[in-house]
Amino acid sequence: MKNGGNFENNEIIEERNKKIDFENIKFRKIVKKSNKNENIKNYGNIKVSKNNDNSQTQENVNKFENKEFDKYILEMQKFREKEARKKYIKSELSRRKQNLVRFFNIEIGIEEVKRTWQFGILILAGIFLFVFYLNFVTFKGELSGEKTLYVKIDGNRGSVLKVNNKYLKSQASIENKKGLEYGFYLMRYKIRKVVNKNGNIKIEGKVLGYKESRLNRVRKYILEIFDNLFITEENLYAFSRAAVLGEKAEVSKDMKDKFKYTGLAHLIVISGTHISLVVIGIVKILDGLSLGYRFKYLMALAALTFYCALIGFSPGILRAYIMGAMMILARVLFEQEDSKKSLLVSFIVIIVLNPYSLFDISMQLSYAAVVAIIFVNPEFKKIYQEKILDKIKNEVLRNTVDLIFLSLTIQITSIPLFLYYFEKLPLFSFLLNIVGIPIGTVVIQCLFLAVLLNIFKLSLFNGIVVFITEVIFKAFEGFIYAGSKIPLLQLNINGKAPLWTVFAYYGMLFFITFFVMPLFTAKIDMYSSSFNTETIK
Repeated sequence: MKNGGNFENNEIIEERNKKIDFENIKFRKIVKKSNKNENIKNYGNIKVSKNNDNSQTQENVNKFENKEFDKYILEMQKFREKEARKKYIKSELSRRKQNLVRFFNIEIGIEEVKRTWQFGILILAGIFLFVFYLNFVTFKGELSGEKTLYVKIDGNRGSVLKVNNKYLKSQASIENKKGLEYGFYLMRYKIRKVVNKNGNIKIEGKVLGYKESRLNRVRKYILEIFDNLFITEENLYAFSRAAVLGEKAEVSKDMKDKFKYTGLAHLIVISGTHISLVVIGIVKILDGLSLGYRFKYLMALAALTFYCALIGFSPGILRAYIMGAMMILARVLFEQEDSKKSLLVSFIVIIVLNPYSLFDISMQLSYAAVVAIIFVNPEFKKIYQEKILDKIKNEVLRNTVDLIFLSLTIQITSIPLFLYYFEKLPLFSFLLNIVGIPIGTVVIQCLFLAVLLNIFKLSLFNGIVVFITEVIFKAFEGFIYAGSKIPLLQLNINGKAPLWTVFAYYGMLFFITFFVMPLFTAKIDMYSSSFNTETIK
């Protein structure tokens, strides 16, 4: 039966191909007959000799015939693709509908019950372990009396990261009454008063003693470099400390607001951009020394680890570090890089180290951006790649348009978080990323270069680097200022968006990305036997 069925299918396909060929031949004859007089008229005014007139006219007719025939073939090809796409979507929807009906009509037996029960047990065990672990790492005592605090000092404020080596359920802070410099400190603290306002805890008391992190010396050294180079340039000075070390105490409220409104706030917060610059910079430097392939990347991993330890392993930084480290190790071991696996591993590691980082705003925004880059944009790009990008010949313009769509995808993915946490709806701020990110990245590269030159005692080049950095930063600052005057980049929303709308939005985005868009972006074989070519007549 199978052989007979295949034989019949082959005969049907062959018959259809003959029909198509017949239609093409018929079309050629019609074009040749109907347009001969038109070609004679078009080219009749050409003054040529009597002997060459017929050959010239015939040549023009042939050119026109071939041109019209090619046009016809192109139109038929587009028509076949369109019909094949319709047939594929229809059959795919029918298949999914049948699977859904089959799922609800499935006969439940002992084996199905066992599998469902085992799956349920695994889920409950996972939830139980997470709750137990969360209970184990959470500080439960009263915030009173003498406690041991692990604090990150930034300006006149210190963020309490741990109390007695346990995490707090809410964010907490203390005042920096001793004027401690930027860095991490382990301190004995006498708690006198606790003020809880909108979930943020402010601890008041007295520092009885403290111990600095060993890396604080390196932090102070780098800050001294910026003091010597950029102290007279207020905004550049603040930007350098924030972009390289994550110290935002010197950044004015006006400057923060402008960066937020223009959608470029991630440049004054240590993010994946900074991590990638460190890795690329170290590899480029080692390239000039003609060292081994593996040694270069191992040195880059060591430098990346040191840098992340220097600025502190906050959830967002830890995510970027783990993904960067896995990328480096994949190259060292000559394995294929897998950004999806590294994203999952980073999430698991972060949750194990600090379960409360799940509620950290910077971590949520960081993962939303990465999810947009890894999962959403590739599906979206399949749509605009052929229709827009492939038609642009200029490479710079093509990359610019690609960056616009990528920025738009990231913004679409992050909208619920902006509505929930900041009560703002970003509209056109993604457009400023096209210019802002490249210029800001160059400024950050110059700042890293200035630090490296002074670490290696090459201060002779400070004048040139400072001049270039100041010129580029002034252009960047002017762009930020001009962008902050553009209306409708973001809209203020009265009231926080309900939490259920956030989950509903991401559920819809998940459904569209993984179930709807693949229907329209799948590659279709328009000459397969499943496509009925008899529709072309």
